[in-house]
Amino acid sequence: MIVALIKLLQWILGAAFRLPSAAAVYLMRFFAEATYRAARLTGIKKTAKRNFKLLLPDSDTDSLSDKLLRNTSYSIFEFLCIPLFRESHLERISRLSGTENIDLALSKRKGVILLTMHTGNYELVPTLLAFRGYHLSSIIKATDDPLFKLINRIRSHKGVRQINVAEENMYREALGALSRNRLIGILIDTGALEGRHELISFLGKKLPVATGWITLAQRSGAPVIPCFSKREGKTLIVTFGEPMNIYRDNKREVMETIRKYYDNFIRNNPEQWAIFLNEYETKRMVEGK
Repeated sequence: MIVALIKLLQWILGAAFRLPSAAAVYLMRFFAEATYRAARLTGIKKTAKRNFKLLLPDSDTDSLSDKLLRNTSYSIFEFLCIPLFRESHLERISRLSGTENIDLALSKRKGVILLTMHTGNYELVPTLLAFRGYHLSSIIKATDDPLFKLINRIRSHKGVRQINVAEENMYREALGALSRNRLIGILIDTGALEGRHELISFLGKKLPVATGWITLAQRSGAPVIPCFSKREGKTLIVTFGEPMNIYRDNKREVMETIRKYYDNFIRNNPEQWAIFLNEYETKRMVEGK
């Protein structure tokens, strides 16, 4: 049912994207806004409000939930339009900052590990980089489900490679990509208990955080770059931080730098974090599990 609905939406959007860029983007945003207004009348808003209350008890949960639902609705339609986008569309909806940091890191010829979280429209970041000529592999976990197959086809547009940890050896595939001076994209805010992890302080809680990326950085010598995406109005801003190398004697220092980087971002922009739509992940953070 969901797969059929997605295909129908893609067909409708495909027709819309035959129009000039401004009109296509306008229609994409029209559908996103309509979806947001419908979603805020459903139980998902109540779920988001409860989750914000659990972790940020003094926050304006009603306003944050509205902003999160709007961001998510826009992100969904941007994602569905990935195969339809041209540069003229992306220039209207997004802006990249700090790509010079990626270029500096790639000049070392050891690849780059990009760290990010489920903020803004994280799904669009690989496509934005691919349009800039960067070669990227994303580490994911997906089952052999028709929905995941459809999603991964969209993710693979413009040659973005998917390293599925459910089917492949993540370290072997990632090390191979880094040796070819590619970018490796890793989401670091889920899946902690499924592999190597450590407890760190985040938003005032002790949380298990996946650390496979640290091992990957040490084995490959690839620099690590933290990045985040943030929606400002209708524009998606993607920011890339300065590259950092991880050695045995500075591992804790780098981890703390990255912890502060994301802790500060989420504290100041909680409505950007899709995790607040997930009851399981929010409860895990509150309970420190």
